[in-house]
Amino acid sequence: MEKKFRLSDRPLITKIIYGSVLAILCISAVVVGIVAVNSRKAKTPEPEENPGQTEPENPTPTPKPDDKGNTGGEDTRVSFICPVKGTVAKNHSMTLPVFSDTLGEWRVHTGIDIATEEGAAVAASAPGTVSRVYTDRSLGQTVEITHKGGFVTRYSNLNADKLNVAEGDTVAVGKVIGYVGDTANDEIADEAHLHFEILANGVKVNPVDYFTDEDKKNSLGIEIVDKK
Repeated sequence: MEKKFRLSDRPLITKIIYGSVLAILCISAVVVGIVAVNSRKAKTPEPEENPGQTEPENPTPTPKPDDKGNTGGEDTRVSFICPVKGTVAKNHSMTLPVFSDTLGEWRVHTGIDIATEEGAAVAASAPGTVSRVYTDRSLGQTVEITHKGGFVTRYSNLNADKLNVAEGDTVAVGKVIGYVGDTANDEIADEAHLHFEILANGVKVNPVDYFTDEDKKNSLGIEIVDKK
């Protein structure tokens, strides 16, 4: 009888065949993987830097106003008048403390106190828009006006029952906005006065520096020394 050939009878040949098949399968898998990766990379576009934006070769910087509100281009300067006639009872001082008779302590003073009679009319120091009307815990009834050029003025220690403006009102220079009162809790021991502040780009500056020499003399009685 003819004997049938079986792989089990030739173990060496069997190992060679199995090894060849496995090697072919592994090589095929690697090739398929490489082709798939290359295909995926070819379909995925590289992201653009700043998509949709084109930077100019020589961008023009946006001018910033200085402490006088001037950008160097359009004239944005503001002229201020003294809001009430009187004398400076307490100066602006953001570095050297000023003594408070009410609190019995030394502290910085963010504006000037203009001593005058209670009930004196208080005028807008420059044209602008009433941005806030509120009661400050320390300085009492306050009106805040926003002006062009990054300026804000604040009028405090007003009579809360005699206000002539409301938030959103547009006011001209010299417009009576209220009257001196007695509402500043932290300055209650002081004589009747208006607490007045000017902010230039968010910085509290000395209001006297922004009044004209004529207004300093006529409204505050400050004698101007001729420096010539």
